[in-house]
Amino acid sequence: MIDALKERLIQLSNYLTQSEIELLEKVITFADRAHHGQKRATGEPYITHPVAVCEILLEYRADITSLISALLHDVVEDTDISIDEIQLKFGKQVSTIVEGLTKVEKGLLEKEEYSAINSEKLLTASIIDIRVAVIKIADRLHNMRTLSIKKVEKKIPYANETIIFFAPLAERLGLYRIQEELEALSFSYLNPPKSITVQRLMNNYSDKFAGIFLRCSAEVQREGCSLIIGLDWGKEPLYRSYCLLLEEHAISDLFSIKVMTNSPLNCYTALGIIHNLYTPLENQLMDNIALAKSPFLKQLKTKVLVDNIEVNFIIQCEYDKKLNDTGVFALLKNDLSSSEITTLSRDLLGDAIHTVKSISNSPIEFYDLIAFELLQRVITVYTPKMDAVSLPKGSTIIDFAFTLNSQLAKYMSAASVNGALKPIHHVLNDMEIVEILTTNKEMVRADWLVHAQTSKAIKEINDLLN
Repeated sequence: MIDALKERLIQLSNYLTQSEIELLEKVITFADRAHHGQKRATGEPYITHPVAVCEILLEYRADITSLISALLHDVVEDTDISIDEIQLKFGKQVSTIVEGLTKVEKGLLEKEEYSAINSEKLLTASIIDIRVAVIKIADRLHNMRTLSIKKVEKKIPYANETIIFFAPLAERLGLYRIQEELEALSFSYLNPPKSITVQRLMNNYSDKFAGIFLRCSAEVQREGCSLIIGLDWGKEPLYRSYCLLLEEHAISDLFSIKVMTNSPLNCYTALGIIHNLYTPLENQLMDNIALAKSPFLKQLKTKVLVDNIEVNFIIQCEYDKKLNDTGVFALLKNDLSSSEITTLSRDLLGDAIHTVKSISNSPIEFYDLIAFELLQRVITVYTPKMDAVSLPKGSTIIDFAFTLNSQLAKYMSAASVNGALKPIHHVLNDMEIVEILTTNKEMVRADWLVHAQTSKAIKEINDLLN
């Protein structure tokens, strides 16, 4: 079997150098020997699992360090091989990643605390090397693909953790295809009837939207000529569609026409063409090129009327589409030093993990706080000068103020949101314009902690009160 597994990986490794492919073969042999005699719940030899995780990463053209670490990710946890031996054979970067992926001893810990401790360890290690999180996400995807063999009482909690923790983490790292599959698989276990219903609704509308696309694509291509290098259409992922329908979005909101250009500037030109052809709807333009919420999702999105049907257009340039497809692996290069990897990791995950660790009193509290701060959907709020501030969805004016300027926040008495006076506990929405109103004395009170959602705001308020 091991020869067949090697051959399969080699076929997917055509972007690697010959020396990297030979190293990968040696690592497969090492991992196979380490896991010798171990079986998965499916009855297959255990080595099939790390190989499957490696295959998922190969689809993203992962670097060799990620691939080696994926093959070894369970070796220290499940065999007699030590982390020192991993470092000796495969180097410091690989051993650091494998150590970050190795769960702590369960001992007498309760299940909830054990899970929270391992989540904290995972994220803390991911600040040092983001590949820890990436491999864990791929590991979770393979486990979700084979979840059907588990008992029902294990399926539901596992699927729930996946949709709450691992799918948003995948989204943050630009691993959108993995995110979509994690959500769809989890949704199918958590709510099978709704999953089937939403899929049927989308399938029924697809034929109608295909007709809209044929008409619009011909018109846009004719007006755009050589400016437009690609046209396609797509639909929102299954779970995202379900969430949008719960928010009372129309079925048409789940579908989009995708326009490809060869430069960011031409994206704006294409936007002008679309707005000339069709009536744009007010306040429906989202510019994630000039004000990108994520380094992996740079696009324009607009909504127009086509024969009284609302139609979404998404406009991207070719380079940004590649970023969209490969996510974090577009930034991970083989020649990056350990310090450069750490800088990249912190850029992607931000300061939330350090800040939450500083204010949480237990792993469970850490997990609850970080699930909001790091894994909640992001909204963008603006100052009157149109400076953008990114916040987790559900944040209040208090969170906005401390994120924007802690010194200013101390003197805050109220705020204006889109020109209307609001109390500081007001929950903000995406794209709102917020102006902080201040007095000449410090206004911080203990009840601000009730309304503060972000770890930065909580920490700063606590520091000011103590």
